This record gives sequence, C-alpha cells and structure tokens, in this order.
Amino acid sequence: MPRVPLTIPITALAFVICLGQSSPADDEGWTALFDGKTLDGWKVNGGFASYRVDDGAIVGTAAMGSPNTFLCKGDYKDFVLELEVKCDPRLNSGVQVRSHVYEKNDPDESNRKRAGVVYGPQCEIARKEVGTAGRFYDEGRRGRWLAEITPEAKDAFQDDGWNRYRIVVQGDRYRSWINGVAASDFTDDMDETGFIGLQVHALRRSEGPYQVRWRNIRIKELKPGDEAFALTPPDGSRAVFNGRDLAGWDGSPNYWSVEDGCLTGKADGTLKFNRFLTWRVGTLRNFELRVKVKVSPRGNSGLQYRGTERPDLGESVVTGYQCDVVADRPDYNGMLYEERGRRILAHTGEKVVIDPKGQPWVVGQFPLKAFRPGEWHDYRVLAEGNHYRHWIDGHPTVDVIDLDEKSRKLEGVLAVQVHVGPPMTIQYKDFFLKALPDDLPLIRPEQAAIPSDARKVAPQGQDKPRKPDAE
Repeated sequence: MPRVPLTIPITALAFVICLGQSSPADDEGWTALFDGKTLDGWKVNGGFASYRVDDGAIVGTAAMGSPNTFLCKGDYKDFVLELEVKCDPRLNSGVQVRSHVYEKNDPDESNRKRAGVVYGPQCEIARKEVGTAGRFYDEGRRGRWLAEITPEAKDAFQDDGWNRYRIVVQGDRYRSWINGVAASDFTDDMDETGFIGLQVHALRRSEGPYQVRWRNIRIKELKPGDEAFALTPPDGSRAVFNGRDLAGWDGSPNYWSVEDGCLTGKADGTLKFNRFLTWRVGTLRNFELRVKVKVSPRGNSGLQYRGTERPDLGESVVTGYQCDVVADRPDYNGMLYEERGRRILAHTGEKVVIDPKGQPWVVGQFPLKAFRPGEWHDYRVLAEGNHYRHWIDGHPTVDVIDLDEKSRKLEGVLAVQVHVGPPMTIQYKDFFLKALPDDLPLIRPEQAAIPSDARKVAPQGQDKPRKPDAE
C-alpha cells in the first residue's frame, strides 16, 4: 500500500475550525437573536444586574448584592450559536444553553425553595489566566465542570478585546470554540431543550461595578442529521475518517459502524480474540496522529500503528505497536503495548528505553493522571524513527526509545481495536494524521544510555496497578 506524503509543522496541530468572516444574520438558516438596538424578546432571570444596549452591543453591569443574573431568550434544542463577547477581566460571565428556571410549582420541594434560580449548562467566559473560557459548567444544579477543555484553548481568550464564541449543541453532544480554537467536546444527556442566557456574575463585597458586552449574536437551528459544519484538517494533514461512513477502512460490520458521526466499535462480551478495523489508504512510517476518543466504562481498545496484518491468526487481526485505551486502569490508559508481541513496553507514566535484546527499562517517570471513561479525550501519538510518544489531553503518558532491531517495526498499518472481555463501546472522531519525513534518524544505543539504577518494566501479569498521582 502506498504511503501518503504529508508534512506540517507541529505547532499547526491544534484543532482549528475555519470560521471565516461573520456573515449577515440573514444568511441561510441563521437568525439574529439581538437586533443591535433593543432587548425585545429577552427576559431577565435570577438576580437584578442591569442590561442595556449601547453602540450595537448588549451591556450587562454587575450589581452589588445581586446573585447571578441572566438575560434569557427562546427555547432551543439543537443549534449552532455564534456571538462576540468582551468582558472586564475582573468579572466572570458565561453563556447558558438549554437552560431553565426553577419554578414555584416544581414537584421537588428543594427546587421550589430555589424558585427563580437559573440552572443548566454554561459555556464559561473568564480571563485568560484562569484558563477556563469555553469550558462548560452545570450552573445552579450539579455545580461542577462537565468536561475538560483542550490545552490549546486555555490561552485562546483575549482579555483586552472581543472574543468570538461558537457553541454547537446537537443531541447529547456539546462543543465550543474560542477565536477559532476548539475548546470543549463532550456528551451530557441532562437537558433536551432550553433557553439561551447571558450571565452577569455576582460580585464579592467592595467590587465593581464591572461590565460584560455581547454583540453579533445569532443562531442556526439544526434538524436531525444536519452537519453543523465541515471539520477542516490542519494545514498539511488529512482526515482519515470522514464522519459519515467507513470508506477507506476495512473490518467486520459485526463490530464496526458509524454512529452519530463517530467511528464506533462494539463488542458484546463474547469475543474470542481482539478484532481490528484497518485503514486501507496507506501505511505509516514517521507520523503524528490526533484523534478524540471515548470509551465506555470497563472498555478496552487501542490505536494500532506500524501494525502487521495477520489473517493466519484470525479474522481482522493486527499485531504491533498500540497506544492503549483502557477505561478502568490509569496506568494502562495511553501506555505502549505490542499486540501479540513483546506486550507491555511502557506503562502509562513511564519513560523507557528498550535495549537491543528487547528488555524495556524504566529510565524516568511522568505524573500519572486518570481520565474518566464515557467522556471525550484527545489522544496524540508521535512516531519518529524508533522514538515513540503518547499524550492524552496534552498530558504525556509514555516516552519510549526502541533499540531492539529484531522486533521493532518502522512501517505498517493503522488500525483500531475492540477487545475481548466485558461488553464495550469505543468511539473515535476528529481523526487527523500527518506524515513526517521518511529519513528521520534512528536513535542509536550510545545515544540512549540506560542508567545503572534503571528498573525493568514489570511484565503483564506481574505488574501491580499504580494509583494516579495527586494533582
């Protein structure tokens, strides 16, 4: 199979959507929520902060003693929401979506006591140093963050100017972008519909008054099956999954399909051996891969790379390097495993050198983090010669140098896995690949000395689970 030549600089790997210039609100499917002149159709809920129109923008002004206040409009289900916001760095704000107000006649007594309080998912507006702009919080209800945001988004908010927000809510999936940088992408099934709300946050004593401004607010409602937009690969990279079907991939339809725009693998707990879905468009040598992954609790999967197809071992079997995806064991999630080969080459959190005889040695460590199953996480794999690195949500999980010339592979196929064991579901989306130059140098033994105090990587079955480090 031919390898597909692709080259882009590493700094271009952020997931960026080509939004282009703002279009007039009368573009096909778009509706202006704010006419630039009045607050017609909007309603204040929660507190008593003030809202007015000034120079084509809605201006919210915080009031001492007021709880969180929201300017609310509509009842929306699936949609794309775009707006611009400028916020005093000393003030916190947010955009409510699919939100509600506790009513006096709520059947739950505890909710009746909170009548008038706004609750629901909120896309955060906060100064850059906080690093939470674009993240979603469950306002007035569960009182917690709903998911992490991408590392690239943590400094996307500009304190001294207008910021472009794009929020897509479709089914149980929530996504956000700030100034074109992807921030949130997660699922939550608490709310099917609700209003849009613009928040002015409560103040601490002896603060303010501070202001937040919104303009160019528009919405496009989505029907079932509508695509919110086409995801554009970063310069020089390619999408290896089109979000519609399994074109370019080969595997059993008993296990693999496309659901909700995601490459989806399912196993019912009766598998006798691991099965793979293989990418047929080319082989991998030196490359960088980025993909969002969601695995069900107790699920087990993996990103197979530089793999070898082995039909002699069974239908859709692929061997070789694997970035593991494991729901219930943090020191396996993101590790480097060799399927039907040397097995565990590096646990998550280990920096490893594999000596020329094939023995892996731990020469350093990373802090070990846990990543919750049932949520989307950004996996990254970088293979340069005989040097392999993995990340989850920007956090390094392994760093491996393979000096074993007999067993290592420098080229092979890309595949994804469903694993034997309990029933499981694995989903992949936003699947991007770039090729690096073929002639990257290999690291030699004299360049990767193994310290005298290095320890052997514990073999599978003899390794005790490592607990995540305190953050």
